[in-house]
Amino acid sequence: MRGQRRPEHCVFCGPMDRTVYEDDELRAFYDIKPDATLHLLVTPREHRGTVRELTAADLPMVERMHAVGRRLLEERGFSGELARCGFHRPPYNSVHHLHMHCLGLPFTRRRAGAMFPRAGSAWFVTADQLCASLRAQAEAKAS
Repeated sequence: MRGQRRPEHCVFCGPMDRTVYEDDELRAFYDIKPDATLHLLVTPREHRGTVRELTAADLPMVERMHAVGRRLLEERGFSGELARCGFHRPPYNSVHHLHMHCLGLPFTRRRAGAMFPRAGSAWFVTADQLCASLRAQAEAKAS
């Protein structure tokens, strides 16, 4: 899933006025419809599809997204049980550009707890679960 051709309509590929972090590879910004006290999105700057398109080769990028997200949450006072990072799985994602939700709890909307479950679900995979899955793919490929 190396970088994909950018679709004309991708809202995460263009300029962003809500940016709180950016480097050559990643960008983080406030979600426009926050579901928690703090709700950031971490995206690769290069257009990428969804979690279903990731391969073991993408593990370093996903680990880095997770590290950046955790750091941003911790810098703003959210850690442990008050911090959650993860990805919606298609068809439950609203934008077809890889993005990780970084949530500083508590939730601010009633439905949010179900949308971002701590243990993951059919529609939401935590960053830890995704990294473990990609590591398993890498190990299986190596053996």
